[in-house]
This record gives sequence, structure tokens and C-alpha cells, in this order.
Amino acid sequence: MSVTDLHPENSGSTYAESLARAEQLQADAEAKRIKNEGERRRQELLDQKAVARAQREIQRDLAAAADEQRQRDEARRGAAVAKARAAKSAATWRSAAKAIAILCFVVSLPMQVMAFWDPHAWFLVAAPFVLEGVAWALLCGAQAAIDEGRPSWHYRLGALLQALTAAGINYAHGSAEYGMATGIGGALCSVMGPMIWDLHEHGRIVRREGHTPRSVRRAERRAARAEVHRLDAVNEARAARDTEVWERALDLAAAYGEVRPGRRSGLRRRKGSKVVPSEKTYTRACVEIHGAEPGSTADRIAHMRTAKRAVRVALNGPVDGPQQDAKPQVDSQTPAADGKATTARTKAPKTPHGDGRKRNGGTPPRRRPGTVKYHPAAKKQMALSAARQAD
Repeated sequence: MSVTDLHPENSGSTYAESLARAEQLQADAEAKRIKNEGERRRQELLDQKAVARAQREIQRDLAAAADEQRQRDEARRGAAVAKARAAKSAATWRSAAKAIAILCFVVSLPMQVMAFWDPHAWFLVAAPFVLEGVAWALLCGAQAAIDEGRPSWHYRLGALLQALTAAGINYAHGSAEYGMATGIGGALCSVMGPMIWDLHEHGRIVRREGHTPRSVRRAERRAARAEVHRLDAVNEARAARDTEVWERALDLAAAYGEVRPGRRSGLRRRKGSKVVPSEKTYTRACVEIHGAEPGSTADRIAHMRTAKRAVRVALNGPVDGPQQDAKPQVDSQTPAADGKATTARTKAPKTPHGDGRKRNGGTPPRRRPGTVKYHPAAKKQMALSAARQAD
């Protein structure tokens, strides 16, 4: 009995070949196992890297959120501290202004009482209270107007005039009776008290109305003047370069009411308000006159198209006809360059740029010789082309 009889399924091969095939299969299985183990380990590493990356991103997002929250808390604390400091400063300023006003009242009122005292006209003692009281009553009226959001300038102006009247009386009486220093001191006390309190009320007005700082207002005025100069220069250039469009733009601006007022000079406004077309109006005038946006005309567009066409021809060559070495007709039944006919089983020779067909993917249809009838002129041209290629 032979080995082949023991293994009837492998009757076409020997035992050595079967053993070699088994060892090969075992080696392939081991290689596949090793490969799968490597893939598994690599996938585990990739998963670990992805998890670590996700954790880092989460930690980064948490750190960014914590930093943002810390910044918000610091900003909130800073705002609270600044608000408390501002409230404390305002309270201190109010107390100081009130104290100075009371001291000035204590100094100026007795001097006016002494100026108006007369044993034969004792009722004139009420005059100093009227003078000082009117000034402070007007300041109280200004405070009420500020609280109610009404104009307060006339109250403040009346209080200042009344304070100046009392200062003049104190100066005249104090200088004549006690000397120049006393007169000046009494006059200053009559003015300083109402003036200090008026400055306090002025701060409340500024805080309520949110006045822009003077430096910002000056910068805005300078920017506005620079913009006006720029527009004037642009309009002068437009009027000089295209008079027809500019006249039409002026007509449209006048119809739309686009007028720029003249500049202010002191308390009067200079004459010279003029019509200034806006950009939209000037664009419409250009479209009406030239049929295109500003800066474009029919001649300019034609010149641009001609220049683009010249550049395209210079880069890609002439596009109106075939090149000198190109074949005017390419078909599957046309003889190839070696003289062999192209049949259904042989593909047409491919040129670097295809055969010029655009609707079938560049591949000519498979046809057999004799299925297409050519015009005699086409046959003559094909013969000439074949002769030229043969030469």
C-alpha cells in the first residue's frame, strides 16, 4: 500500500507536497495571526492616543473656562471696587462742597448784615438774608431741575449773578471799613460758596447726560474736517475728468436734496452750502451716461476683452483651427499612421489632447470600415493628409 492510497483526496500529489502545503498553510495562518495582533495593538495605541487627545482637549477647555470665569470675577470685583471708590469720592466731594458753602455763608452773611445795619431803618437787616437766600434758592431750583431732567442753566446763571451782587456789596463795605484784604475776602466768600456748589451740580449733569470728553470731541472734529477735504478733492477730480457724468450727478443730487451745509464761523454759519453728490448718486450717473459702473466705459471694456484674448492666445496658441501637425478628422475607421485600419477590436490611437470630441468623453465610437460614406472632397482631403504624413 502506497502513500497515495492512504490519502485518496490527494491522489494527484505526493505526501511531501501535501506536507509542504500544510506547513505553508500553517505559516500563512501564523503570519496572519501576527499581522492581526499587530493591527490590534496598533488600533489600541490609536484608541489610547485618541482618548489622551480628547482628555487634553477637555482639560484645555476646562482651563479656558476657568480662566474666563476668573477674568469675569476679577472684572466684576474691579467694577465693584471702582463703583465703591466713585461713590466714596462723590460723597466726600459733596460733604466738602457743603462744608465750604456753609463756611462761606457764615463769613459773607455777617458782613452784609453790618453793611445794611441802620438803627433808623432796622428792617434793612433782612436784605442780606434776601441776597444770600435768593442765590441758594436758585441753586436748589437747579438741583431740582437736574433731578427731574429739566434744563438748569437759567437757575445757575441767576445764582451766579446774585452771588456777584452780594460780592460787590461785601467788597465795598469791607474795603471801606476794615481794609482791602477784608473786602476781597468777603467778596470771595460771597462768590465761592455758590460757585463750589454749582460745580458739584455740574458734575451731576455731566454724569447724567454722559458728555463726551473734550479731547474726543476735538479728534472727531479733526476727522470730520479731513473727510470733508478728501471728498472735496475727489469731487474736483471727478468734475475735471468727466464733465458730463459730473453734471448729471449734480442734477440727481439736487433732485434728491443732497446738500452739505457750510462751515460754522463763531456764532454765525458761513454761507456757501452746496450740492454734493453721494457715492450712490454718482454711480447712478455713471450708469446712465456710460452704461457701466464708475471707471468703466464701452471702449475700456472692449480694450480689456481684447487684451485678455491676446494673453489667452499667447499662452495656449490659436484656438480657431487645428494645428499644422494635427489631423483634422479622427475616426475609428480612419487608417492609422502605420497604414493599418482601425477595427472594432483595435482602439483608435490616442493623441495627447484626445480627438477633439467633447460629448463622448474624447473616445471616438467603434465603427467598422465601410460603414461611413465620405464626401469626395473629404476623401481628397484625407488622401492629401495621408500623403503629407507619408512624406
